Amino acid sequence: MRDISKISEPPEDLHICFGGGDFRLSGKKMIDLCREKFGLRPDSKVLDIGCGIGRLSYPLLEYLSEDGAYEGFDTFPVGVKWCTENITPEFPNFRYQHVEIYNSTYNPAAKTKAADFIFPYEDESFDLITLNSVFTHMMPEDIMNYIKEMDRVLKVDGHILATFFLINAESNELMDLGKSVHDFFKFGIFYTADPKDPMDAVGYDEKFAVNMFAQRGFVVQETIPGNWCGRESNYHQDILLVSR
Repeated sequence: MRDISKISEPPEDLHICFGGGDFRLSGKKMIDLCREKFGLRPDSKVLDIGCGIGRLSYPLLEYLSEDGAYEGFDTFPVGVKWCTENITPEFPNFRYQHVEIYNSTYNPAAKTKAADFIFPYEDESFDLITLNSVFTHMMPEDIMNYIKEMDRVLKVDGHILATFFLINAESNELMDLGKSVHDFFKFGIFYTADPKDPMDAVGYDEKFAVNMFAQRGFVVQETIPGNWCGRESNYHQDILLVSR
């Protein structure tokens, strides 16, 4: 296990930008899940889409060996800058990129749509791809392009962990009972918590989400329900564990 004592946590104001909570614990839970379900190895190559302030980096700093690698990209320049200045100098196999991708809520000035974005990586580069609270802010055409790009950059035996707000009979019932942190409204082929700002929180019918992956030859191996709608769960958003 590598020594990460020289790496401090991001400042508190950046924690708040990315939802607060226990910074190290939340990242560790996700990486432990990948180790348990996908057999993540110390020499694995990991792509963290929506890397934010490096929440998933910290457990990987200890776990990945020098033969492993981590790449992350995000539209939030401050988070990428902090990680690049504070993590990469000590761990050069951990790299972060800022990308300008349009989002009506979080990056309205960007010109490139997620539906047109090409990942800046070569084919079959990664064993694992993670997307934590990314598809919860994207339109269907955006997600379909990201799945296409993941199909390209993922190795043949690679895996995907992606979080969603999944709409199904149980989550609908809990929303009707007032137990959910979001009340989602049907908005075309997706759901939104705020029709005036639809990309702030986006939900998808569970079958629709599974089918988006199936169209590219992926299989959802397991769905782990989240606690966003009032369930008992160790995770906030719903998680899809995806393989070829």
